[in-house]
Amino acid sequence: MWFLKYMLFIPFPIKTVSNITLSSYLGTWNQVATSPSTALFGTGVKYTNVMAEYDILNDTLISVYNSGFDNNQNFTSISGYSYTIGKSETKRKLHFDGVPVDGNYWIVKLGPIQNNSYSYAVISGPLTNYFGTRFSLYVLARNREEYKIKYENEVKDWCKFNGFRFFWNKYTPTN
Repeated sequence: MWFLKYMLFIPFPIKTVSNITLSSYLGTWNQVATSPSTALFGTGVKYTNVMAEYDILNDTLISVYNSGFDNNQNFTSISGYSYTIGKSETKRKLHFDGVPVDGNYWIVKLGPIQNNSYSYAVISGPLTNYFGTRFSLYVLARNREEYKIKYENEVKDWCKFNGFRFFWNKYTPTN
């Protein structure tokens, strides 16, 4: 019976977090895991030391600066902004400068707030609002070591239970 419950949610879109304190979401994040499918978006599981920095631009826009080292250990970065369409602050779009199409950026799980900041965040990069809402995965943490000790097993279990378990979207640690 548990297997049926485990499989039923997959055809349905993943739910985003219902409430967020944006001021606790801003700041510097370390990517601690991703999925193989992110290689289609220009990064992927072989990128290392991946970081994201978020800051508020105005009432609706968040600036985004992502950086890391590519497969050849060359430093790379990209900047842009995140915005909402509709009422949900956690179902966002992401625009990167020089990229012709804006992507989906859904905040699907948040860790506890410590020192006025969320300790970790799980992001889904859906293909559409209904199909492929579990296409790509990004797991961000404020502190890599603390995440590994306190939260990694919980987040891995959550990811498996919520459909991030296939070869294209499975939880893959970031070095």
